Amino acid sequence: MGQFDVDNWREISKHKEIIPADLEKIITPGSRIFFGSGCSEPIFLTDELAKDTYRWNDCQVLHFFSLSDREFFDDLNPSSFRHNTLSIVGSKKLRNAINQGHSDFTPISSSEIPRLLRGKRQRIYIDVALLQVSPPDKNGYCSLGINVDINKTMVDMARITIAQINPQMPRTMGNSFIQFDEIDYYCYHDMPLIEYDPYSFGSGIENPEQSSALDKIASYVAQLIENGSTLNIGIGKICQKLPQHLSQKKDLAIYSEVLPESFMPLIQNDVITCKQNYFPHIMTSLAIGSKNFYQFLANNPFIEFHPTEFLVNIPRIARNHKMCSIYGAMKVDLLGQATNDLKSTVFEGTGGESDFMTGTNLSDRGRCIVALPSTTKSGKSRILPLLNFEPVSLRAIDVHYIITEYGIAYLRGKTIRERILQMIGIAHPKYRQELLDTAKKMNKVYEDQQIPTTKDGVVVIYPDIIWDYIPSENLTIHFRAVQPTDEREVQDLYYRLSPEDRVSRFFTFMRKFDHKLTQSQVVCDYQNSYVIVGIVGNIEEKNIIALGEYYLREDTSLVEIAITVDKEYRKFGIGRHITKKLIEIAQEKGFTGICGDVLMTNLVMIRILKNLPYNTIFRGQGTSMEFHTRFSDVNPQKTKKS
Repeated sequence: MGQFDVDNWREISKHKEIIPADLEKIITPGSRIFFGSGCSEPIFLTDELAKDTYRWNDCQVLHFFSLSDREFFDDLNPSSFRHNTLSIVGSKKLRNAINQGHSDFTPISSSEIPRLLRGKRQRIYIDVALLQVSPPDKNGYCSLGINVDINKTMVDMARITIAQINPQMPRTMGNSFIQFDEIDYYCYHDMPLIEYDPYSFGSGIENPEQSSALDKIASYVAQLIENGSTLNIGIGKICQKLPQHLSQKKDLAIYSEVLPESFMPLIQNDVITCKQNYFPHIMTSLAIGSKNFYQFLANNPFIEFHPTEFLVNIPRIARNHKMCSIYGAMKVDLLGQATNDLKSTVFEGTGGESDFMTGTNLSDRGRCIVALPSTTKSGKSRILPLLNFEPVSLRAIDVHYIITEYGIAYLRGKTIRERILQMIGIAHPKYRQELLDTAKKMNKVYEDQQIPTTKDGVVVIYPDIIWDYIPSENLTIHFRAVQPTDEREVQDLYYRLSPEDRVSRFFTFMRKFDHKLTQSQVVCDYQNSYVIVGIVGNIEEKNIIALGEYYLREDTSLVEIAITVDKEYRKFGIGRHITKKLIEIAQEKGFTGICGDVLMTNLVMIRILKNLPYNTIFRGQGTSMEFHTRFSDVNPQKTKKS
């Protein structure tokens, strides 16, 4: 490579410099034209294509990711000058054009595009590539800047490469450079890049209720992200809200097809360090955001941009430590399938989702997450019994978690029946009974399966009550309200009880704890009946080791309590902790006291009751006693002692 004259390059190469009007001389009828993606679209050039479209007879415009609002199609003669969006639809105008039949859409994984360009059986031909790049440096290299994705491949494969050279395009690090000699024609034009506003994407600005739901979803997503995790982030409002819930995490990394501006504060504050990851730098393919973000990316050695064919590669994705792929969806079904479209309406497209989900599944401790609000803006459920007409973008086996504002559904390794119950639990309450009834008609759940309702049949929202009890340095017990999906683990707890413990808890030796009995434990109304469970392990290795319950005794204002603790976890004060918590909940619900029966041999429970800050009255003789405690009957000495 000869020496490059960085001071006089425009004068030396003036034979290659053009103005937009010259495109009509270069682009011939029938050409396939590709132009740069996302915020790096060369607007100064593509504006010429968008006007007087009759000049481009039988030409086809191909685009990987469209964000501009230019109309690259002809309403009067839509077959003459046609736009074909590959993989991702970002522009509202193009989305409408596709759904009206005025523009084309190719549903394809972003990793497949380079293979179709380079393969022996080449399926996509490019005559002219229109790109936007930075000015050349002293070595004669221009940077593709904020969008490398398939642009670099296009330079290699296009018959003619035309570049808008823009001083405002940042020089980014990684494999983002092309030689100036590879550019056949250029126009030099200084202008701002497209800026990405997440609230102009999709359905616009949300109202306070929607904003609160998105924030809640983001908080649930953050719960699944451990220190040292590597993030792959999709495009959407949930991912815009996620960073504010990650500020206390440590040593996160990013290996993501898209790098949104919302993650910039985490980079600046050393939350994202990549110290524990296989790749020591942020790895991405394209960035979207504001001018301030683009300036942050310029010459930043910590952030590397790579072509899609390198980045969206399943073996490389799998190398990442604790890979977390987080995507949105338009709708999901009870099996866990997700779609980016609405029936026959193309909405977003595919991108690298399928490859990233596969690679994440293969990653050590990888987590595949789909997050979405439970309902649309019009109030319809986004959780359907089955995706009947919508094309599936993510298979049920690809997804580990689905999250709405009502919680986290963990699906990995679950049966269809278990998946359905998990999904019903995160659906909007007004649709849960309908979803359950449909599942019964499909013979996918028990015929007598129930979900929590009031006496009047109104579906109850699971209480958002979560706390940790830490009795020792090596033991943390997570407590929350019981849910119908806990049935199997509650059965396991009961079956681990010894014969003596079963008698102590049920006043008889219980040989079996079938679905009918256990369901009555895990389905409550969280008012007159309330059950809490103590869990060790994370959501993937859930083990219920303790259970506390109360039930309103008929014709009284007292609740009858019962407590079960796994033998392995006794002597940690768990029974005493559960009793106090049940009393606290009962008081909040307006009840006046607790009552129940206890065996004379159950010395631990008797001691707990006697040590409460109330006067507990015991009655009975023989093998068991009845007790009752009124919250108004406070024992001053016990209160002072406690």
